[in-house]
Amino acid sequence: MAMQRSRLVLRRYRENRREAVRQMVGFHWSEEGSKQTVPVNLIAQYVGIVGPKLIAKAPRVSLSTFDRAHKATVSACQSWANKEIEDLRLANTYQRVVLDALFSIGVLKVALGTPADAARMSWTLGAGSVFAERVDLDDFVFDIHARDFQEVSFIGHRFRVPLEAIRDSKIYSKARKELEPSYDPPYNLEGDERISLLGRTYLGVDTEEFEDAVDLWEVYLPRHRLVLTLADDSLTGPSGTGAGGPKDPLREQRWLGPDSGPYHVLAYGLVPGNVMPKSPVMDLIDQHLFANNLYRKLMRQAERQKDNLWISGGADADGNRIVNADDGEAYKVDNPEKIRPTSLGGPNQSLLAMFQQNYDLFNRTAGNLELMGGTAPQSRTLGQDKMLNANASGLIQEMQETTTNFVSASLKAMCWYWWHDPYKVMRTTHSLPGMPEFSIPRRVHPAERQKVNFADLDIRVDPYSTRAKSPEERLQQMNMVVTQIVIPMMQLLVQQGINFDMNAYLQKVGQYLDMPDLADILTIMEPPEQDSPSAGGHGRTMPQSTSRSYERHSSGAASRYGMDLGRINAMKPNGQNGTPQPSGMGQ
Repeated sequence: MAMQRSRLVLRRYRENRREAVRQMVGFHWSEEGSKQTVPVNLIAQYVGIVGPKLIAKAPRVSLSTFDRAHKATVSACQSWANKEIEDLRLANTYQRVVLDALFSIGVLKVALGTPADAARMSWTLGAGSVFAERVDLDDFVFDIHARDFQEVSFIGHRFRVPLEAIRDSKIYSKARKELEPSYDPPYNLEGDERISLLGRTYLGVDTEEFEDAVDLWEVYLPRHRLVLTLADDSLTGPSGTGAGGPKDPLREQRWLGPDSGPYHVLAYGLVPGNVMPKSPVMDLIDQHLFANNLYRKLMRQAERQKDNLWISGGADADGNRIVNADDGEAYKVDNPEKIRPTSLGGPNQSLLAMFQQNYDLFNRTAGNLELMGGTAPQSRTLGQDKMLNANASGLIQEMQETTTNFVSASLKAMCWYWWHDPYKVMRTTHSLPGMPEFSIPRRVHPAERQKVNFADLDIRVDPYSTRAKSPEERLQQMNMVVTQIVIPMMQLLVQQGINFDMNAYLQKVGQYLDMPDLADILTIMEPPEQDSPSAGGHGRTMPQSTSRSYERHSSGAASRYGMDLGRINAMKPNGQNGTPQPSGMGQ
C-alpha cells in the first residue's frame, strides 16, 4: 500500500516532466510531440548548451592512499578503473541521467548484474559484473514520507525483462514458473501516459513484441539491507496488463555492496523539507510557452500583412498601370496625388517588444544562456564579454559541482565492487619514468587488494575530465604552458636534459588548428650562424635598451539588445521611434 500511494503522489511530477519533454522535441519529431509548432525552442536551446557543460565525456577517477607501501597497487588500480569506465561507455549513461535531472530528477543504479540484467542488455553484460544503469522516473518509487533520500525506508524501480530469462534462472524462487507475459502498456497504472509513448506513439500500442516479456520491481530496504524482486502485480495489484503471478517476492537477498546502496540521485534544486527536488526546467517552461505563443501570433500577423494601392476617383487607369508595371519600368501617371501606397497588417511592435523582453528574461533566468553558448556578444568589448562569461560560469558552477559530487559517489560505488572482487585480476601497463617507449605489464591480484582497506582509499573524480575541450581551447592551454612555464624556465630545463621540440610543437599547432599544410611551409634545417659584435663589427646588433610605445584601440561589436531594439524601431511605420500613428489618405 505504501508503494502504491508513492506512485500516485509521483504522478504529477511524471506528467510535468512529460509535457516539458514534449515541448523540447517539438512538433515535427513524432505524432505524440507538441500539438503546436515550436518556432522558438528555448528548452532545447537550454538543454543543448547547459548539458554539455555539466558532463560531455567519460569521467576519470583518481585513487590515492596514505600507505606508501601500496601506492604502486593503487596506481595500477586507477589505470585499470579508468579503462574500464571507457569500456562501459559510462559517458552516455551519465549524460542521460543529467538530462533527466534538468527536467526532473536523475537516478542511477550501481550494482552487480543478475541474469535478468544480462538478458536485458543482450548479454553484453556478464552476470555478476558491475554495471551502472539509468532509472527513468516512470519506473521509480521511493518512500514519500522521507524528507531526504538518506531517510527513505524503501526505494526501487521497475524493469522489463524477457520472461524466458526469469523462468530459466534458479536464483529466483519456484514461483517464477507462475509468471505470465505482459504487454508494454502506454499508461502507468495511475493513469498517466508513459514518456516512452512520445517516441513509439499509439501505433506501437497493443502490438506483439519480438519475445514475451514481463515487468518486475526491484526494491531496496536500507534499514534491513535487503533487496526484494517482486512481480508487477505484487506492487500494484491486478493491473489489467495481462500479467499474473506470485504475490510473494521472487527473490530476497542481503544487500552486497557499499553503504550508499544501489541508487544514486542527482538533483539540482532542493526544496526545504521535501525529498522531491525542483528542476531548472520547471523555472523556464512558462517563459518558453509564453514566448512561443507570442511568436506564433507574430507569425500569423506577418502572414496577413499585405501591400495595396489606395486610389481616388479618376485614377483607376493609373492604378492599373502601376500594379502591372515591372520593376524598374517608368509609366506615365496622370493623377499621382490620388494614389497612395498602403501597408496593412504585419507584426505588432508591442507584441514584438514583449516577446523580446520575455526572451531576455529567459536568457537571464537560464544563467545568461547566449553568453554561455557563444551565440551573441553581450557587450561592446571583448574584455567585458570575458568578465560576463566568468560571471555566467559562476552561475552554472554550482550545478557542475553537484554533478561532480554525484559522479564521484557513483564511481566510488563501482570502485568498491572492483576492489572487493574475489576473482578479478587487474591488468595494466606501466611506462618507465623518462623512457615512455618502454613499458612493463602490471597485474593486481585480489590478495594484493585485500591488503589495503577500501575505506583508506582517497577516491576522487577529476571534474575537468567530464567537460569537452575544443581544439582551440587545447591550443590555448598549450601556448600558456609554453609561454609561462617552458620558456621562462628554459635554462633550468636544459640543465636537466629537457629540450623544447619546436618541430613537435608546430605539428600540434597544425593539428589543433586543422592546418595540415603547415608542415609543407616549414622545413627542418641547420640554424644560421649569428653575427657576433666582436667579429669585425660587420654584424648589426640591437641596442641593449629599447623603448616602445603602444596605442590601443578597442572597437566592440554592437550588443544583441541594441541590435534587437534597432530591428523593432525599423519595423515601425515611417521610421518613427515613438508610438506609430495611423496614416490617412492624401488630401
